[in-house]
Amino acid sequence: MRFNEQAGLPRVERRQFLRGAALAGVVGAVSRAGHTGELRAVEASRGGPAPVFDDNRPNYLFAAREAARWIRSAETKADGGSNWLPQPDHPQIKATVSPPDGFYSGAAGTILFFIELAEVTGDKSYLDDARRGGDYLIRSQRPASSAAPSALAGAEYSFYTGLAGTAYALAELAKATGDAPYRNAAWSAADMLLAAAKPMGAGTGWMGWPGLTGNAGVVLALLSLADLLGDKAEALRAAAIRAGDRVVEQGIADPRGGVRWEGMPPAFLEEPEETYWPGFQLGTSGVTFALARLGAATGEKRFTAAAETGALHLRRIATVKGEAALIHYREPDLKDMFYLGYCNGPAGTARSFYQLYLATKDPLHLRWTEMLARGVMVSGIPEKQTPGFWNVVCQCCGSAGVIDLFIGLWAATGRKDYLAFARQVADQMVSRESDLDGKGYRWYQAYTRVKPWDVTAETGYMIGAAGIGTALLHLHMAEAGAYRRTVRLPDDPFPAVRPV
Repeated sequence: MRFNEQAGLPRVERRQFLRGAALAGVVGAVSRAGHTGELRAVEASRGGPAPVFDDNRPNYLFAAREAARWIRSAETKADGGSNWLPQPDHPQIKATVSPPDGFYSGAAGTILFFIELAEVTGDKSYLDDARRGGDYLIRSQRPASSAAPSALAGAEYSFYTGLAGTAYALAELAKATGDAPYRNAAWSAADMLLAAAKPMGAGTGWMGWPGLTGNAGVVLALLSLADLLGDKAEALRAAAIRAGDRVVEQGIADPRGGVRWEGMPPAFLEEPEETYWPGFQLGTSGVTFALARLGAATGEKRFTAAAETGALHLRRIATVKGEAALIHYREPDLKDMFYLGYCNGPAGTARSFYQLYLATKDPLHLRWTEMLARGVMVSGIPEKQTPGFWNVVCQCCGSAGVIDLFIGLWAATGRKDYLAFARQVADQMVSRESDLDGKGYRWYQAYTRVKPWDVTAETGYMIGAAGIGTALLHLHMAEAGAYRRTVRLPDDPFPAVRPV
């Protein structure tokens, strides 16, 4: 796993692309058992239950609540509700990767963390946090604008940074609270999505590219909205099918076998035209997942068949050693770079193979799911920071995404070694928390791999404390024998519940 020094560095990173698309429309209080008295005193002073510790590991629920405390310290009143500053150290910054109401680093994602925290702890004040965020989403909701640069037209509808993600968060909030205003707002956003679909090739779409940052992500949001909202589910699934036809059409036969998708045009990241990402967020893996989910949800076997061709391509380009496999980050210049996280690594791509297993019951896909997991387990992390697993801990490309993958695999298979590995990664991650100002836990990281000097701590779901806290909540639930009613995102195929 060597970095190709001759390849050069990308001129524009994924973060810069997402920001452009979206914005156009010392360790602190110690978490180790040796300081349990201090921690119990801190927790008691906040009116919460005293944390329970063993001799060696941090208390995951306590750490998650400390992350929530820090996020709460960043709350700002906005549009009749509340939002949270994305980088509290820099309060002048109002948005980073997604707009303030978006999913990636905005209110929509943070709401999901508070929903789960209320469920796990029974503390309804967290649901009040989520409601204030939902009120902000309702009042900030508007038809997606056409203000994005022409090259990025349609990105304002995407799941990660646009309207589809906002609609999904509102629907989950409506499910958690039973409150009609959030359900109505989710339907309003869904109606906007339906109305905005344009004829494209053999089907319809919202933007020109098929990956999870594009039309495939909207397809997944529509399927989740159909499940969450019930009413008009047929119309939502029909729209997903039409968009799926366009996605299938954009596949490219690969001479190595199977079909690949250019999930995001390289020009959008100012990369050479021949650049290809096979991974989850930018490439074939994410499209494979979406098509497999679409086929399973609708019974339209052509989508499952198309997903099989994507999986074949991924298997053909994988680096395999025994029962372990990894897939490189990018072609043609970084074929010896192996990301391990969600965006471009096994924490994402394993989801694609597991979704295909659910759709087909073919054990080959389950085997590849576990081969990719094994690739992570033998990589040397978390003790070793590989070139594809650098100083980053978030859901997108770091520890939290890896933790959730292995908890999901445990929930699906019952294998204790997966839970043990999730615990190993989580212990190292929690040890990196900071609470320098006494406001709660946050994690400083170099989100952009090629800018190791650019270290920040964010509040949001995909790149900040909300997503980190969510992974810790899931691990706490698993260890407590209470793994139930987890919020599984549209791009996550693993069980939401595991019976004791």
